Amino acid sequence: MPILTVGNTEIPYAIRYSERARKKRIVVTPEGVEVVAPCGALLDGEDGIAAFVHEKRRWTFDAVREVKSKQGKLLTQHYQSGAKLQYRGRWLMLEVQSSPCEAVQVRCQSKFHVEVPEALSGTQKLLAVKAGLDGWLRERAERDLQRFIRIHSKRLGVSPRGAKSAEAKHAWGTCGKDEIVRVHWRLIQAPKVAMEYVVVHELCHLIHRNHGKAFWKTVAQTMPEWAEGKAQLERWEREFRAQ
Repeated sequence: MPILTVGNTEIPYAIRYSERARKKRIVVTPEGVEVVAPCGALLDGEDGIAAFVHEKRRWTFDAVREVKSKQGKLLTQHYQSGAKLQYRGRWLMLEVQSSPCEAVQVRCQSKFHVEVPEALSGTQKLLAVKAGLDGWLRERAERDLQRFIRIHSKRLGVSPRGAKSAEAKHAWGTCGKDEIVRVHWRLIQAPKVAMEYVVVHELCHLIHRNHGKAFWKTVAQTMPEWAEGKAQLERWEREFRAQ
């Protein structure tokens, strides 16, 4: 991976070639730095990607520092003792303790109990708490997904080729031509009926590839409380997006 050096700071960056890109640009996120370049753009040379990144080095350095600062504030707000985290539609208190454990341990008994290795502190500790909680939530999302798939596949008489908890950017659930149902793992934080509705919705697309009257009739026959699930999903989504 190429590295941009600004003073004593080294900033690794990835390169992504895009047919839609007309010029080079730099994208900075909490996950890292990415340079988007037109297909065929050269790495070296006067007009190359490396020269472009070097020219933008001060902007990139400032952008990375700003993103890290915002991330630190967000982590402090959401992943230290006293914060609250949603789980199946309920807000549960978070209790974080350092312990001689080797890896983050998560338990949930009326609130989240998280044990973090004593060697971790500051941002590293907060990131470890986030990773531990996300992993725990992903496991529960996978369990709920598979249970809903079993129940409603039988009711509908369909057999999806697979079911996966995923992290789609633009949809809570999908079911494409590959006949694999994908549901966003973050739905484990929504009311249970909301995730169930998404699963039923996508399974029904194995029968109807549109949202016509026949589709919604099938949804209603499979899950009579689908309207409540849809309403709860929309309410939760507004709350989730506002966080």
